[in-house]
Amino acid sequence: MHQLIKRLPVVFWLTAVFSCLAQAQNLPTPNPWIAKSPYAISHHNAAQTDVTEVAGPSISKKLDLDDAKTIPLLWCSAPTYKNIGNDTVVFASSPMGLIKVRASGEDFSLISNVPYPNREQVHSEVTDEKISEVMADIDDKRRQKKDWQLLFNSWLMYYKLNVSIRTMPNGAYAVIDRDGYHYTFYDLHHLVKSFDNNRVNDPLLPVKYSNIINQIPPEDAKGIDRLIGISMTYDGFIVAAATGAVIVTDRNLKVVDYKLFPDEHVENSIAIDDKNGIYVVTSVNMHKLVWTGTALSVSEREGAWSSPYDVMAEGEAIAMGAASHGSGTTPSLLGFGDDEDKLVVISDGNRDNAQIVAFWRDDIPAEFKQKPHTLSRRIADQIPFRLSKTTVEASPVVYGNGVLVVNSTYPEPGPISLDLISNAFLAGTTRKPPQGIQKYEWLNDENRFIESWSIEDVDNTDWMPPAVSTANGLVYIANKRNDVYEYFAADWATGEKKATWEFPDDSVLWNTWGGITVFLEDGDFLLGGFFSIKRFDVGDLK
Repeated sequence: MHQLIKRLPVVFWLTAVFSCLAQAQNLPTPNPWIAKSPYAISHHNAAQTDVTEVAGPSISKKLDLDDAKTIPLLWCSAPTYKNIGNDTVVFASSPMGLIKVRASGEDFSLISNVPYPNREQVHSEVTDEKISEVMADIDDKRRQKKDWQLLFNSWLMYYKLNVSIRTMPNGAYAVIDRDGYHYTFYDLHHLVKSFDNNRVNDPLLPVKYSNIINQIPPEDAKGIDRLIGISMTYDGFIVAAATGAVIVTDRNLKVVDYKLFPDEHVENSIAIDDKNGIYVVTSVNMHKLVWTGTALSVSEREGAWSSPYDVMAEGEAIAMGAASHGSGTTPSLLGFGDDEDKLVVISDGNRDNAQIVAFWRDDIPAEFKQKPHTLSRRIADQIPFRLSKTTVEASPVVYGNGVLVVNSTYPEPGPISLDLISNAFLAGTTRKPPQGIQKYEWLNDENRFIESWSIEDVDNTDWMPPAVSTANGLVYIANKRNDVYEYFAADWATGEKKATWEFPDDSVLWNTWGGITVFLEDGDFLLGGFFSIKRFDVGDLK
């Protein structure tokens, strides 16, 4: 099926163009405590916008094996990286441990692969050979289009590679601080701080780890199952999202304060603004907490607030293949210029179809009246995302006043709820994939969203957030066509397709499931997913 694009009326198209010309200066304020690197924190910045200043490629090419370098691992959402002098080192936090890779020049070679503290046994059991074996079995069944055999081999991955609730979430989000220390979470309750002495050839080793749930009084900790997200405040404190809580620690992993959310599921990471507003979405509410420098505040006098949003009945979305009870998105911030509306954007769990919902981040404008069908006056607007019947699982991409969302509803999900692995390998191969992306535009003068362009034939099996390059105005989108993974670039203002990079062959090695779109400084793709992290030599295709 060819690309299908719905365009704005001319006046709205011109609005989008002029917005793109102005918005380059309206980016999140850099967090001074995060390493000065294009990708030192998940989702590119503390505002979680998935916007980069790196110039990605713009010339199409069918990539071959010589264009790709890989390092085996079980899974990685998105590798982070930092600079040491003129060298670049990549850190991949995976379910089994911490991987360090030299990525200077055209290099992509392993420096170290170490287990998380006290998880040495499980680390040793997942070898490169086992990863290759599982991948080959899945490839074989994919190529034969044998649905139930492919499903069975996907399930075998849980057993053969020690995939469990105790391992799989490990390292999903990470941050590198300004001194070069790497932080992530593992084994349900632990934060780990790691360091390589800022030497290129030294291994990345844990220097501090802590069970931060054990630091919370037992009567409060009993409702916290596991850590699921991590970020950093603008004064250098670690903020961890956990099921049922937000927890703040210092950089030595000592808990400073926490906020509980009884009877609410926290299932995503958090966004932070430059005034240390912390945005966390639960299964029923959007919350803004305020970090004062010493404590988490929920006081309206200090700018905190909570607002409900539309959700399905308990368990209904998960039965339809979703991974979340309410919103599946990490909140994304919109509006950073002095004259821009300040919003936080999520998807909801509306029963008819997901909606894109924007909340006022700060004071609600005095003249603003609550909109029909919204659950609070805090909601600036909500607009249907007609492609998605359940909540969106890939966070909204926000640049200027534009918001891009991918459909993540599996039309034919696997037979077991929350079986994310089989959905990742069946969809687009033996079962229908989630399809379509939609861009919206926020109109400052009218306090509302409008639909911009859409592309209806994008295969979103991998639940992969796109990324926008401010250097060239292109948005980079993961896709799969005829069982071959690819990326393509589209114009952020118009949706016009500009270039495509088809990956070397039809192996599942090239999947990017649950990842985030990242570029090295030279423009090469740096991607995660199951079975490997990957560097694609596309940086000269500009």
